[in-house]
Amino acid sequence: MSMISFVPAAATTAPTADAGAALSGNFDTFLKILTSQIQNQDPLQPTDSAQFTQQLVQFSGVEQQIKSNSSLSALLAANRTSTGASLAGYLGQTAEINQNGADFEGQTVNWKYNLPSGATKAVVTVSDATGKIVFSGDAATGEGEHAFDWKGELFGGGTAPKGAYYLNVAAEDANATKIKATYSVLATVTGVDLTYGDPALTTSAGVFSYADVKRLSKQ
Repeated sequence: MSMISFVPAAATTAPTADAGAALSGNFDTFLKILTSQIQNQDPLQPTDSAQFTQQLVQFSGVEQQIKSNSSLSALLAANRTSTGASLAGYLGQTAEINQNGADFEGQTVNWKYNLPSGATKAVVTVSDATGKIVFSGDAATGEGEHAFDWKGELFGGGTAPKGAYYLNVAAEDANATKIKATYSVLATVTGVDLTYGDPALTTSAGVFSYADVKRLSKQ
């Protein structure tokens, strides 16, 4: 099952750990250089201690910043876990998701599209992940919301293979002015996924960002 609405975010803990390791290595090198310079300094022209003090202060500031970033990462992770737990209450509910893409797994995909004004003609198309149109047909032209259920039918017959597909409606009015439709997909919530940067909902039509959910209703 593919992620329709967003690309998985990179983990935030690894950069913090790498930064801490790099700082530790640089600080060890600095101390070795400092010790060597003190041991070999000219007694008549001693090394300026103010420079070393300034560098020590800079190291301390960077260390505190890394610790703050690590604490923030831990806080965000805890917040995601808490949000994920609360989303468990949505299991089994029907979600209307603000997306025109959906996974076809052999079951009917239930899309909706909304026309802000009436059209004189409208054509609905379904495209695969490469942008190739695999189905087209006449679409409802009235102003407002319309349902479009796709069972996977293809040009010339047959059924589409499993994968991600995208709905598009090309509509225009009597003056041949294009009318831009908005889309959503209806799907049953089957799980909560915390492996992405933000909490996501696993549904019968794919994995979607919780932020894209327009409304929820019980079946």
